[in-house]
Amino acid sequence: MTLLRPFTFFTLCAALLLGACSNPMNAPKLHIENDVPLAKLGDNVRPVHYDVSLRLDPKADGLSGLVLIDIEIEKPTQQIWLHGKSMTLTDAFAAQGETVIKAGYEAQSEEVAPAGVALLSFDTPLAAGKARLSLTYETPYNTSLFSAYKVARGDDAYIITQFEPMGAREAFPSFDEPRFKVPFDVSISSPAGNVVYANTPKMAQTEDSDGWITHTFSTTRPLPTYLLAFGAGPFDVVDYGMMAPNDIRSRPLALRGLAAKGSGDQLKYALENTAGILTALEGYFGQEYPYEKLDLIAAPDYAFGAMENPGAIVYREYLLSLDDDAPLSQKRAYAGVHSHELAHQWFGNLVTPVWWEDIWLNEAFATWMGNKGTSIWKPEGNYDFNTLKSALSAMKIDSLSTTRKVREPLERSENVMDQFDGITYRKGGGVLSMFESYVGEDEFRAGVRLHMERYADGVATGDDFFNSIADGSQNPDVVSAMKSFVDQPGLPLVSGKMSCDGFEHVVCQVNLTQSRYAPLGSTIEQGQSWEIPVCGHFGYAEDIVTQCVLMKDKTATLNAVKHGKPEWVMLNADAAGYYRFTLDSAGWTYLLANVDALSTREQLATLDSLKAAFAAGEVETGVYIQGLKTFAKLTHYDVASSAASGLASLDDLVTDSSSADLAGLTQAMFADRYVAIKNADTAEGKLLTPTLAALLTGMGQSSELRAEFAKKGAAYLGLDGKANTTSVSTNLLTQGLRETMRARPHAAASPLLALVKSGSAVEKRSAISVLGAGDDKALAATLREAALSDTGAMTGRQAASLISAMMGNDDLRDETWEWLKANFDDFVNTRVADVRKSRMPGFAQFCSGERRDEVEAFFNAKADLIPGYQRSLKQTLESIELCVALKEAKSAELESALATR
Repeated sequence: MTLLRPFTFFTLCAALLLGACSNPMNAPKLHIENDVPLAKLGDNVRPVHYDVSLRLDPKADGLSGLVLIDIEIEKPTQQIWLHGKSMTLTDAFAAQGETVIKAGYEAQSEEVAPAGVALLSFDTPLAAGKARLSLTYETPYNTSLFSAYKVARGDDAYIITQFEPMGAREAFPSFDEPRFKVPFDVSISSPAGNVVYANTPKMAQTEDSDGWITHTFSTTRPLPTYLLAFGAGPFDVVDYGMMAPNDIRSRPLALRGLAAKGSGDQLKYALENTAGILTALEGYFGQEYPYEKLDLIAAPDYAFGAMENPGAIVYREYLLSLDDDAPLSQKRAYAGVHSHELAHQWFGNLVTPVWWEDIWLNEAFATWMGNKGTSIWKPEGNYDFNTLKSALSAMKIDSLSTTRKVREPLERSENVMDQFDGITYRKGGGVLSMFESYVGEDEFRAGVRLHMERYADGVATGDDFFNSIADGSQNPDVVSAMKSFVDQPGLPLVSGKMSCDGFEHVVCQVNLTQSRYAPLGSTIEQGQSWEIPVCGHFGYAEDIVTQCVLMKDKTATLNAVKHGKPEWVMLNADAAGYYRFTLDSAGWTYLLANVDALSTREQLATLDSLKAAFAAGEVETGVYIQGLKTFAKLTHYDVASSAASGLASLDDLVTDSSSADLAGLTQAMFADRYVAIKNADTAEGKLLTPTLAALLTGMGQSSELRAEFAKKGAAYLGLDGKANTTSVSTNLLTQGLRETMRARPHAAASPLLALVKSGSAVEKRSAISVLGAGDDKALAATLREAALSDTGAMTGRQAASLISAMMGNDDLRDETWEWLKANFDDFVNTRVADVRKSRMPGFAQFCSGERRDEVEAFFNAKADLIPGYQRSLKQTLESIELCVALKEAKSAELESALATR
């Protein structure tokens, strides 16, 4: 029996039996909204509390429920817009005191409101003031990893929720917007034998006569609908017990892990390391973890990396399920994502954005703070570089004319996934890091803590955050400067040219000019400007002098305070700024000759700016290659890895006639380093070795290394006898399996598919990534059909990964594209997660003008299947255009440089 608040249930039932439906005389003028709300709902009605009572059977096709929503009405109305999608309401009414008013429910069509909007129309008007909606409904489980979705694992089934960004409306009728942040009471009935979880601790359970158990959970703190979470299924539950109090948290905290049946023993590492990360974050915020308990749920299948639901964080299995020999890369992925989600418990959960245009601040802050949390937890782990590396990767998107603002207005709800891209996470994180450096670490933290105090359990805008940082740091300039980075698209380019005056006492300065970065072939128009905190180094023989300026205009000057001409200058000290810089030819020559004098962060930023200068046609190919060689020799593995990616990007620019020359350059740059580190029990050995192995066996064409890995991979799969899972280390498993697939595709395919279905989290990830390797077109065709089938050979997410891998394979791309076009409808409808459908244009990985027009026509013709696809298509088309432009401008020059290197 569903437990409700006593007065509500009996009062409403009695009123219905009596047919009490009346309307006060002389009622004021009604509030009427005739237009369908395609983004925000109106302001006339707002929820203040939910009672959600559900019946969840994972083996059924859907759920049913009763939702009671306490609302406040500003002006009398006979209609209420709310959210609902793919559901059937069997009863709907509102109660005001003893008056009950019947409602009709009309969901808007997919064509009118793809995101899911519905209208409640009442027989007689609702008066201003308090009311309670009662909505009885049923809805099918989502099967595309969104909303309340169903996952099968063998003979078992599980229900998981993913409500961000707009999934709650498919699971229960609601006011599904971040600004509507209220308490929830949740009770869930499910067949005995299922584990049932929600955001809060379970307070009671009762067994019904039909063998179902009703689980009643404690009232939540105020939450938006997108943070509500629940699930049911035969989970393994690993009770870690209570995390001890610390200097900030005065109470113990219950910690559990949930995983698919049979997988619970793989949660040990994740649970053991949670307290250290959480303590680091509590110390930064100066405030204890805000919620009553903490469950970590390893979802059997999942569309994202993780979701920060308060008290019930959901993760991909790969991030929580770590074997004893888990590779360091997997452990680092766990730590980074886990810290990100825990940071959300304050920023996003305790303080929530008003609307999706400010979700950037949620994700940007968690990106930045998550990396800070892991750095505090394990200072020796080099996690402090992660925000910088993420920001540098975002600059590729931000170099497009079709990039968006960080704070981009959302005018139609179906475009909401545009808000969840690299601009939101990675650029946003880089901008926060820049302004932390600008105002000072302690001052920035004071602003963050002030923001938490001001808006706890409430909602806030980006402007509210800017003002909190300004007030906490006592630096009012930060407001307009931050807005200049989040309220306009694009990436600043700071150009510097040194000039010196004097004879006996030479005084030098660097004249700065800002513009918007634009690569070759770009249609970007100039005219923008930012308020940029620019800090530069002046390098002298025995000293480095740093000078800073807040560059508010198109031009500015950095003045050296030391006499004499510096040997070099670098225009992004500590790599703190979210911008690229460039120098004249002499400036680049001198800087590249002195990169040893830079910190690792500065080396990474300098290399990125060098890559960008090459892509913009400002650096000759010979100089660029020499620069890559210089950075490849530097000590830190992140710098060498970045140099390797720069070299790999040249593969698109050369013809087959020059591939041997490019292979020779690859071997010259990295073969010796690979040999030196491949067996090293160091971070470099564990993290850089896989990158170099992939480069040397791929673009480097090392037949010896290919054969070595193919032999190890064959032994791992048992192709010539009993399988030996120690034949290749876990950090090189993907490489071993890839070379086996290339060398012996027909023998490898079956055991690889077995790993995809039943292997460990690491094995599944490696196996699906390599099935798209090789050049066997007949086998590739068979694998594509397996990706489309419903036989359980692979999950939808795995199927999408396979097709994406084949689209990235030069030998299989054309056939895979033709297959994708022919099977697009079935593939999207049955194999692609709902939240990924708008990104489908990104599958078109081409560098051809002819293909560009074909891609545009095809995806425009499929608009109805992939709502919200427009920006993804524009960025895909522009990426193709830029690739063609760079190839036309640099291909001959590159081939000449390779031939004479």
